[in-house]
Amino acid sequence: MRAKQMSVEQKVGQLLMIGYPTLEVPGEMETWIRERQIGNVILFSRNIGSVAETFRRVRTLQRWAKEAGQPHPLLVGTDQENGVVARLMRGATRFPGAMALGATGSPEWAGRVYAATGEELRAAGITVNFAPVVDVNNNPANPVIGVRSFGAEPEAVGRFGESAVQGLLASGVVAAIKHFPGHGDTSTDSHEAIPVLRHDWQRLSQVELVPFRRCIAAKAPMVMIGHVSLSTVDESGAPASISRRLVTDVLRGQLGFQGVAITDCLEMAAIANSTGVPEAAVQAIQAGVDMVLVSHTPEVQQKTYDRLAEAIRSGEIPDSRVQEAVERITELKQRYLSWEQCLAATGPGFDRTAHERLAKEALAQAVTLVKNDQGLVPLPEQAGALGVILPGVGRLTQAEDQQAGAELLVAPLQAHRQVHAHFLSALQPAQAEIEQAVAAVAPCDTVIVFTYNAHLYSGQAQLVQQLSTRGKKVVAVALRNPYDLTAFPEVDAFLAVYDQSERALGVVADVLFGKQKAVGRLPVSMWKQQGHF
Repeated sequence: MRAKQMSVEQKVGQLLMIGYPTLEVPGEMETWIRERQIGNVILFSRNIGSVAETFRRVRTLQRWAKEAGQPHPLLVGTDQENGVVARLMRGATRFPGAMALGATGSPEWAGRVYAATGEELRAAGITVNFAPVVDVNNNPANPVIGVRSFGAEPEAVGRFGESAVQGLLASGVVAAIKHFPGHGDTSTDSHEAIPVLRHDWQRLSQVELVPFRRCIAAKAPMVMIGHVSLSTVDESGAPASISRRLVTDVLRGQLGFQGVAITDCLEMAAIANSTGVPEAAVQAIQAGVDMVLVSHTPEVQQKTYDRLAEAIRSGEIPDSRVQEAVERITELKQRYLSWEQCLAATGPGFDRTAHERLAKEALAQAVTLVKNDQGLVPLPEQAGALGVILPGVGRLTQAEDQQAGAELLVAPLQAHRQVHAHFLSALQPAQAEIEQAVAAVAPCDTVIVFTYNAHLYSGQAQLVQQLSTRGKKVVAVALRNPYDLTAFPEVDAFLAVYDQSERALGVVADVLFGKQKAVGRLPVSMWKQQGHF
């Protein structure tokens, strides 16, 4: 069915992607799909069980769409970036995230990991991955991107992004690169407010846009538009997601992108607390976006649906713009989706054992020994116990998923040597907790301190510094962003692992105790006003 043959409701159904709040598919979704012809659904961790269970639930959604006469299957998307953002977990592989892959130095690892990721998504019935993140993370204080980026060098991020896109496409999953025009040099999380960049066109073209340009040339079929304001490019200061200058002139005109452009979720505070979701949806389509994402609240989704329908009927959104957007979406569906696959009895299988091996091999290539001035790593053989201090890791932003508890991370070390383990209760320990930690490892000559964004949480840095001043041999291991070294440059040895999974700690243990060498390369620069390591 061509766009000009669709009703207003059918057109709105293609322009809008919605989510729902429960694990089981609620009855309201049947109404959305059958009566309102909604054609696109996003899944979060709250909606995803095992791979097989998720496929069955998605198949129900697809069956409703087929029975409702929708000409093409639903686009069903999720954020399976890997690392700290991974929605599909049960029965799926915990792959390392983008910065760990960047540390391997070889884009081939990104292609292999994302191809395997795509296989697992298809097995769950998911056809769109809002990944890879191709933001250039060159701001150590960035609160929301960090390890979700491949690194700080634009060309390298582009090469890894291109390989990731090709891996996803090879598996039959639509890759949606994000967050155009670049969220890596921000110091604000768009879940909370509008990030503002004041880079001019030359800087934007030489840094932020480089990976997007490369991935678009590699036929990335979808781009997610972020809520970042570039006031020097669009004088109105409008977030990119509702900026005609950035979407139509830059993304379409300058970069030549002809695929589907989708907004980041309009319920994020950057939009919801400024323009408002329904009005932003209209402005986004007017600006050249093809699909708007409203992930969470049924009432807001309904108001957005109604506002889009009103704007189409009144001509507020030109008919030519609606036709163009709908045609792009239906062409994408024709190219990547089929009723046969979406309504199959079970999803396609995948080799879980091979994927687990791939994840471990990638991590083994990523772990980076950044500093080892005293030759402390590998640790010398000794009878005494080893001190180990771990932070209370968890979700730092709304984009992330809950991580494994620190208690699970001790086991890989205990397999090698007796340890005195102490767990911090917070990422920002107060002085009293710092003193408790120092006392807990007092009998140990050597202490391994695992840090988690210590460059942003001064209490962790103070802990490392106090251990050093008391004569301990200290190995710091950054579980997340490697910028932590800038907070305690005097430390004896420093490892970056970019990942806080139990598997990653197993690789770290092998490096610490000499079973393998750390061969990773630091994918970011740490000399912003701090000195280079």
